[in-house]
Amino acid sequence: MDLQAIIIAAPSANCGKTELACRLIRALPGAQALKITRFHRESHCPVHGIDEHGDDNCDGCAPVPAGFEIVDDDATLRTPGKDSDRMIKAGASPVLWLRAAPHVFEYALRAAMMRFDPSRPLVLEGNSAATIIGFKGRVVLLWPQKTRGVKTSVLPALRRVDHLVLVESMGRKVIPNTLKSALSRNEMKQNDLPELLWLPENWWRQEPSEPEKALIAGLVEVSGR
Repeated sequence: MDLQAIIIAAPSANCGKTELACRLIRALPGAQALKITRFHRESHCPVHGIDEHGDDNCDGCAPVPAGFEIVDDDATLRTPGKDSDRMIKAGASPVLWLRAAPHVFEYALRAAMMRFDPSRPLVLEGNSAATIIGFKGRVVLLWPQKTRGVKTSVLPALRRVDHLVLVESMGRKVIPNTLKSALSRNEMKQNDLPELLWLPENWWRQEPSEPEKALIAGLVEVSGR
């Protein structure tokens, strides 16, 4: 797994990972993309029933394949509303979707990585790659004010985060309580984190702010090395 990836992570679903990934893809000439879905370890779904969006489709609840599958079927990837479709429309090629059970995830990720060109940038959307010791990549952790709980898979990403992106609340820079709790669970303090980058509230509905432009420019520069 020598290919350097940019890993876009977040504490839960509906945090803006795919929007940020797509904005990065548009800025990266020759970008490739991998969407990751790791099936739930929990006996219950951590997505459904959390809030008013709890009836949303959850790919982690889909029937489990024989360990894992790498989805490359164009019709499936281009299903309207799917993250993979958004990545394709943003300009990534190829776009693959890795669906894997936890006990084979590391092997599955290695298999998926072999499908990409190591000379071109790769945007990887999902927390799970950051849980693999030795997996090379820059971790961008997007943490909004409101989350659907906090997935345990984000804790390793928090330990190795390179760019921590927070979202303002009513124009104020407020550290989310869920982030404070996650730091405590990780036995970390705020000064263990990189410099915080703040995006405006509802950033995904707006043109890129100056902090977002700076983040993307920095990631583009790193990917070009």
